[in-house]
Amino acid sequence: MGVETDEFAGMLRALKERSGHSYGVLAARLHVSTSTLHRYCNGAAVPVEYAPVERFARACGADGGELVDLHRRWIVADAARRREAGAATPKPRPEPEPAPVSTAVPPPGPATASGRRRLRALVGTVVVLGLVAAVSAFLLRGSAQPAAVPSATHVLPGSPPPSAGPSNTPPPGAAPSDPGTPSATATAPADDTSAPFHVNVLTDNWGSPCDQWFLSPRAPGRVAAPPDTAADVDSWAAAHQAVPGGHLRLQLTAQGSGATPVVLHAVYVQVVSTRPAPKGNAYTPGSGCGGGLTPASFAVDLDAPAPRATAVPDREGTGGSTPSNFPYRVSATDPQVVNIDAGTAAQDVSWYLDLVWSSGDRQGRLRVDDHGRPFRTVGVRGADAYFYNGRSWEQTEPDL
Repeated sequence: MGVETDEFAGMLRALKERSGHSYGVLAARLHVSTSTLHRYCNGAAVPVEYAPVERFARACGADGGELVDLHRRWIVADAARRREAGAATPKPRPEPEPAPVSTAVPPPGPATASGRRRLRALVGTVVVLGLVAAVSAFLLRGSAQPAAVPSATHVLPGSPPPSAGPSNTPPPGAAPSDPGTPSATATAPADDTSAPFHVNVLTDNWGSPCDQWFLSPRAPGRVAAPPDTAADVDSWAAAHQAVPGGHLRLQLTAQGSGATPVVLHAVYVQVVSTRPAPKGNAYTPGSGCGGGLTPASFAVDLDAPAPRATAVPDREGTGGSTPSNFPYRVSATDPQVVNIDAGTAAQDVSWYLDLVWSSGDRQGRLRVDDHGRPFRTVGVRGADAYFYNGRSWEQTEPDL
């Protein structure tokens, strides 16, 4: 167990002991097994997602400052877990070299019928093996050819190439480029295939249960009750063909993956398509409150001709707080949390984000999207709106 995991597990144990709850009580509240909680609290395992950690902390009565501290400890412990998992992955064993094939034909034996048959069979076998050896050598020569130089575009795992679409103005000093294609210095290594940091994206950072809306084509009688936890909201929405309505709020957590710090210079909004919003009903799940963080916050007006991420005062902080803005510096032990609130009134907008970064003599863009697809936000202006009153869906008049 590393130092990072030990510190994370130690805080979980402290919260649990202070709460006075047993592992059994907490497991029942969180809908997990008692053994799972034991493994988290003794450092035997680190949750792969932050949502169960947050629910555990809230069940133990953690305040806002403790939630922030716990979130940062989880980020560092999760990064250590990934490093250990990568180091433990065995390297593939090299393929054995093809065995040399002898083409020598033994001298013929007595000229009997059976001897001639054996000789013909032996010669046929040698010819076949010789062809196999020749084909193998040809394939080996082909595999030794230089590989194509990889693109400098940095995308999240599983992301497709950036789609052509409207692009914002590139950062000062950068040459114009296609959407999603980064500029690169002349000294950048040719085998640069990954950004020196990673981004974790959460879609459940909502300050109030009444702020989150989804647009669905289904009538209220065909929509199930909303889930109890924020982690299940996306699955509930997908089951009802529901799309984020009015606003899509994302929480990006950027963290360096190496010893060299990374500077995040800007975030650009790339719109893939815009069309009128479809008809439907708006539903609020009544779940999905955020984790009490005080991150950097940005608003995106997707209805603008060239949508931009504009720094705004933190929506969960005091109204007079001063907005922070790029650049930000991240490293393996110093993550940066950025909130994005992308809204539209009456359009159906598909979009993604480009994070412009530099580290030493390297620079590029990291695409942030929805598991290889653009994010999607649909306007709900004029739609019938419903909230769940505990028994059924009831129509309401929210400010959408």
